[in-house]
Amino acid sequence: MRRLLLILIMITFAVWGIAACKPGLLPTEDPGKPKITLERVEISRLAPWVELPAPTIMGLGFLFNISNPSSYPIKLENFKFAVSFEAPGTGEYMTLSTATTYDNIYFAPKTVSQYRVVEFLDSRGVQLALLLPNQVKMKALNLNANELAKKWFTTIGDFPFGINVGEGMAVFSSEGIKGDFFVPFEGKFPKK
Repeated sequence: MRRLLLILIMITFAVWGIAACKPGLLPTEDPGKPKITLERVEISRLAPWVELPAPTIMGLGFLFNISNPSSYPIKLENFKFAVSFEAPGTGEYMTLSTATTYDNIYFAPKTVSQYRVVEFLDSRGVQLALLLPNQVKMKALNLNANELAKKWFTTIGDFPFGINVGEGMAVFSSEGIKGDFFVPFEGKFPKK
């Protein structure tokens, strides 16, 4: 009798485990949750190149489409993502900064709206990001941080390399209707 009860309990847990799986459904594709996609990246500001260690400033505008498929308004409370540039010719991306905003913006129900985040990078900060957190990749690819920073800042006008938006997370609230939504997102520009 105990053996039969144990087998029934094991079968029940197995069925629950299989039923709980949702293969192929990404967090940004949950029905009723907002969906965030990267539309494009624009150059908002670019100063003339000055040799390191003097800083050269670059401002990038990241334009996102935010879709609210629900029947109630949602409010954006927090939005962050990592900015990575592609090392030309390697296919590897180097994380350079993390953009974070704390805007309180409402998005109407059943609409797609655009949201812009401007992130400023300076050549000295990029060089330090290459020398510290990206050190292992830089050594493996045998790249020079100064040369790579200069290449990115002097050729970005044509977008000859990829820009990656990764590790993105947006926090939305629905004013008590459904609680808070945590929406992960990512994207690349230019789209190939």
